[in-house]
Amino acid sequence: MSALRKNVIFETEANTPETAVANKTWEPVLYNIVRRPREENSVSVEAKSAASTAKNIALFLASPFIGLAYIAAMPFVALGALAYFGAKAFFNKVPVAKHVAMLVAAPVLGLAMIVVAPIVGAGALGYYGSKALARN
Repeated sequence: MSALRKNVIFETEANTPETAVANKTWEPVLYNIVRRPREENSVSVEAKSAASTAKNIALFLASPFIGLAYIAAMPFVALGALAYFGAKAFFNKVPVAKHVAMLVAAPVLGLAMIVVAPIVGAGALGYYGSKALARN
């Protein structure tokens, strides 16, 4: 098989395993065209295309704000990466410091989980609940 073309090889009546063993040949088929049946309801097709168009328009209008959010977040991401790599290098040089840092950070992380977990849980409950109601 070449890197530029993937050959699709499938069995036909002439290429069944029994005849292949007898003939010792397989014939590759380069293109396999799959025809899908048309949907009976053309209104659903139009609704899908309208929803797709609306989504594309919304993404086009939101793209400058998404780019602005990336630009605004970049300094914080860079500081976080700098702190991560600096701490990693420091903990490799001083192994005891890692245990001390974990001892100090554990109560803070526990408090953060106690504060954030109910908010995340309520959001997940609302999201999946609204999804279940939309199905019915």
